[in-house]
Amino acid sequence: MSLKDVLSFARENPVCTIATMDGDQPRVRAFLTVLFDDDKIYFTTASTKNVCRQIMKNPKIELCYCSRDFSKMMRIAGKIEIVDDRAKKQQLLDERDYLKMFGGKADDPRFILLRLSHGRARFWTLKDNMREDGNEAIEF
Repeated sequence: MSLKDVLSFARENPVCTIATMDGDQPRVRAFLTVLFDDDKIYFTTASTKNVCRQIMKNPKIELCYCSRDFSKMMRIAGKIEIVDDRAKKQQLLDERDYLKMFGGKADDPRFILLRLSHGRARFWTLKDNMREDGNEAIEF
């Protein structure tokens, strides 16, 4: 398995959950994955949200993707970073209605683009669920 498999699974199953830490309390919420053509995984959020403050304090996160039929999952542990890529932000603003709250402006300070550029992914199925740590890790 390779990064290509990781990106393909995320493309086929774009909704994932992201776990962050809020002090000593884990917080999990669903996010929509954004993929460009640079082999990185992106997300959007707002600077006013708790998740943004949690990431700024501790960028270590874990993602969990699941196929629609629940037959396969992918977890990724890594660090997420805030990136200021105005071209990517503007592309998203032009394409995605749910980002209209930012008024179409890539330089809106509330509009945050997050990137997971390095991580460790593992796939598993219900068949090998009890061997979770024995599944191949994909470093990227």
